[in-house]
Amino acid sequence: MCSTFWRADLSAHAPYNVAGFLVNNLASWCYYYFSTPLIESVLKMKTIYLTSLFLHASTAFQPSGSQQKVVQKFSRCNNALKSHDDMSDNIDRRSFLSSGAILASSVLLTGASPSALAEDNQAAAIYAYRSGGLPSLRPIGLTKLTTRYEGYVEAPKSYAKSGIPISFEFPSDWLQLDKLGGGIQYVDQRNGDKLYILKATLPADTDLKTVAKSWFADVILSPEGDVARSGVVAEGGRISRSQMTTDCTAEDAPRPCIGRRRMILKYDTVTGSGVQTVERRGLIDAYQIDNDVYMMVTSSNAIKFEQKGSRERETVENICQSFKVGPAALS
Repeated sequence: MCSTFWRADLSAHAPYNVAGFLVNNLASWCYYYFSTPLIESVLKMKTIYLTSLFLHASTAFQPSGSQQKVVQKFSRCNNALKSHDDMSDNIDRRSFLSSGAILASSVLLTGASPSALAEDNQAAAIYAYRSGGLPSLRPIGLTKLTTRYEGYVEAPKSYAKSGIPISFEFPSDWLQLDKLGGGIQYVDQRNGDKLYILKATLPADTDLKTVAKSWFADVILSPEGDVARSGVVAEGGRISRSQMTTDCTAEDAPRPCIGRRRMILKYDTVTGSGVQTVERRGLIDAYQIDNDVYMMVTSSNAIKFEQKGSRERETVENICQSFKVGPAALS
């Protein structure tokens, strides 16, 4: 019924253009979600959330629009719903569904899309979207247990080029999320550890070194940011440690050095019935390009992160240490 409704109603508003094609394909996604054996309340909230995004997709995209924006909207919804069902230690079921209903109402009343809300808000960290084609994913080492990611992300509007090279290394068995949307996010399915590549615009008259460390916690955990949109309900974010370093060695000359900032983020996620919380720890590794900050953000269980010599702590530290932005990212 869901599939028939969307094909009959939305496609009529956008025949013979890209929106009609996308809506017809997105209808099958809608049918898939509504066919799964979920409880009635979840079905109702998913109906509202998906309905808002379908309506916006059908009206906002004409032949001159960007196909990627539609895909980004649906991938975010798709990713949030998957995370909601699978990562119970990171997501509060009731809070996420409630926020979905509120977001749906705002979209229906104002016509604003979730991605537009994030991009227009400079006080929120959003995905650094992939640019310039598919990235290179290359297993390294004799055991092939680590994969090297090399690719490009969208540059700031004032930057001379359209893309900025990035690279990092991560465990080969981590699962990529949000493939269609263009965001970069991976998860360890065994324990819920995650990595995100995010960007945010610095406040006026600040730079990577002088901006307050609390700014990083605010933008990363902002309700308008992509971490929250992926389904994470966070409380009490604060930076416990911050250190500036220089990303270069004597062997790098004459390649210019780039400053980087490493931080530890402490926060809680709301889980279960909505009253229980789980302590989380995040590592942040940040670079500045023009007036934007590009960040590798990892998320781990606080107890495992704080354990001396723990595998989880070592894994996320290696991920952040391997993160490169700019010319140094090119192998």
